[in-house]
Amino acid sequence: MRTVLIIPLALLLNACAYRDVDADLVVHNAIIHAVDEANTTYQAMAIKDGIILELGPEQQILNRYSAKETYDAAGQHVYPGFSDGHCHFLGYGLNKQKVDLSGTKSWAEVLERTKAFGEAHPEKTWVMGRGWDQNDWEVKELPDRKELDRLFPDRPVLLQRIDGHAAVANAVALHHAGITDATRVSGGQIVGRFTTANSDASWMDPGSLNEVRHSGYPMWEPTGLLIDNAFNVFQTIFEEADEATKRKALLDAQRDCFAVGLTMVCDAGLDTGSLALIQRMQDEGVLKMRVYAMVADGAENLAHFAKSGPVLTDRLNVRSVKVYADGALGSRGALLKAPYSDQPGHHGLQLATREHFLEVAQWCKANGFQMNTHCIGDSANKLLLDVYGEVLGGTNDLRWRIEHAQVVTPADRPMFARFNIIPSVQPTHATSDGPWAEARLGAERIGHAYAYEDLRKTLGLLALGTDFPVEGIDPLQTYRSAVLRESADGWPSGGYHMENALSHADALRGMTIWNAIAAFWEDRLGTLEVGKFGDLTVVNVDLEKASPGMLRKAKVVAAFVGGERVK
Repeated sequence: MRTVLIIPLALLLNACAYRDVDADLVVHNAIIHAVDEANTTYQAMAIKDGIILELGPEQQILNRYSAKETYDAAGQHVYPGFSDGHCHFLGYGLNKQKVDLSGTKSWAEVLERTKAFGEAHPEKTWVMGRGWDQNDWEVKELPDRKELDRLFPDRPVLLQRIDGHAAVANAVALHHAGITDATRVSGGQIVGRFTTANSDASWMDPGSLNEVRHSGYPMWEPTGLLIDNAFNVFQTIFEEADEATKRKALLDAQRDCFAVGLTMVCDAGLDTGSLALIQRMQDEGVLKMRVYAMVADGAENLAHFAKSGPVLTDRLNVRSVKVYADGALGSRGALLKAPYSDQPGHHGLQLATREHFLEVAQWCKANGFQMNTHCIGDSANKLLLDVYGEVLGGTNDLRWRIEHAQVVTPADRPMFARFNIIPSVQPTHATSDGPWAEARLGAERIGHAYAYEDLRKTLGLLALGTDFPVEGIDPLQTYRSAVLRESADGWPSGGYHMENALSHADALRGMTIWNAIAAFWEDRLGTLEVGKFGDLTVVNVDLEKASPGMLRKAKVVAAFVGGERVK
């Protein structure tokens, strides 16, 4: 009888062992949204070696785990770490070392900021800036180099439009790039004007750039405005940035992303040198951000990865190629089937031949890489959907993507489902472009633009991002733009074309599990489940139940990557 009593007592004591399992982090007093298929919520979780060990009731987790650190969420909401499905992570950091031209209200203000930046940084050979948008100015004319030449007669200046698809260069910069009155670029536009020998002689470069080739007048000269591929002649300036400059840029970008709750980013287009640096910094432990990187379309980059194969680590995933089909709507470089409503006869720009797109698509399929193509205009979307379909042939799990999918006619949308093509969209584009987009497209075509709910229905999912630095980096603004269809300052009242708003649940999935699927990382990211990475974003409101007023006040209060607090 005594033996019978002792055995159950021993089993009971063993079963009730208190905090006998080690963990690195316990999160408790939380409302944890797993974003799994059952939409499960929990009160607490334990993480060890960067991996989720268990989720469950508060006391169950607190009583079982002895943790080096605990995080009391104070009843706030814990989500899978937010991700940005399309951005320019390194580019954002590099831009912080340039003159910030975002929010300028006139060309005069652009010049004022650029002049002040140049005076404050005499050590910089190039004066570079980004962020101007003529659509925000009272006089909405595209700028030229006249005043830049006067302010900077001996120093190269290059000022990018906010979308990165247009820039203004002064005479010194044009001369440095070898652009003359005879230069022509396929897939790009060097904007020019006719002038006379004596007009504006004080700012005209007397050298080769504006050399008078004929005795007759008028003569043609570049205005300094470069659109799409015409701007690519300056790409080596960015790629040749030294390692110290890139290191600082990556760490600056990481700091700002963590501050808004981003734990994974998809960087849309990097060269092999930048990718190697990212991996080194991750191996060193200084770059903690998870990066899904798209290789920039280029012969050297593709040759490198044809030989080495993809990069697949816990922090870096390189298995896709970024391709450009056309330009941007704001600079009228998006490729349209019918002419621009505000520029008769102009259809935009196709940045490469169909043969090139087909060649890259065949390379991607042969080498196991995803193809991700920038497509803004309806003609560009149709062109690449056709190319994808020709190479993919039917149902597949290669997850090729159309980046932006901004203007897609209803007749072309079924191809997303037919060939399993993922639309990768940026909700803030709709609300930032909205004030002027209809002028570009007209009343009928605007109904085919920024149609995120219609696109979601095609395949059942969307990848959501910001395209930062084209837009702000805040994922909560992505969420608000997706469900409320309004900008950060509340435009327009009642929302922009609300028929294409996403549901709260789908907007959350688009920033978590759907982005993970679009990046082949769904086995480790995107939901909070046992065995997945302990990447968390903590928000002060329930995003799916919050009123519009509460959503506008939502804030990220903490973020963790692999169980390590980064905000």
